[in-house]
Amino acid sequence: MSLKNIKSNTQAQKGFTIVELLIVVVVIAILAAITIVSYNGITNRANASASKSTAATWQKKVELYNGEKGSYPRTSAQVSGDTTATWYMPTGTGSSVINVNPDATNGKSKVRVQACSSTGTAPAADADVVGIKISYWEYDKTGGAAVTTNSIGATMGAGCVDLGTSAT
Repeated sequence: MSLKNIKSNTQAQKGFTIVELLIVVVVIAILAAITIVSYNGITNRANASASKSTAATWQKKVELYNGEKGSYPRTSAQVSGDTTATWYMPTGTGSSVINVNPDATNGKSKVRVQACSSTGTAPAADADVVGIKISYWEYDKTGGAAVTTNSIGATMGAGCVDLGTSAT
């Protein structure tokens, strides 16, 4: 074999074949699919953590209010009125809006807080409130209803209304 033949053979084999290019594209597609699935799982866990944190914050503030005042709050104004109180919780704006049904689009920052009475009707006075229900969206549930409710105090079988909807 002469030098001329070796040179011509190497020049004829420059570039990639279609099979090699197809293999590279398939590998990139597999890596992209794995990344997208991982990202969705991480996002759901972050959203679930945020919604549980908002609900837990409300639960703690309501318990603090009950400890200091001797009853659970009947209206949203009671928990948002005194900015220096340990149980102060801003309502209606920011990261913890209440009186909204939480869903997959707003559930990271929205909870539903309800005052419950022992009479089965809307609590008419602070002393009538015997418990609180806090509902939040649980992103990591698969199938079925994704709203989870934490109950504080005696809420079973009682009339529960949103904070702020009962008479002040």
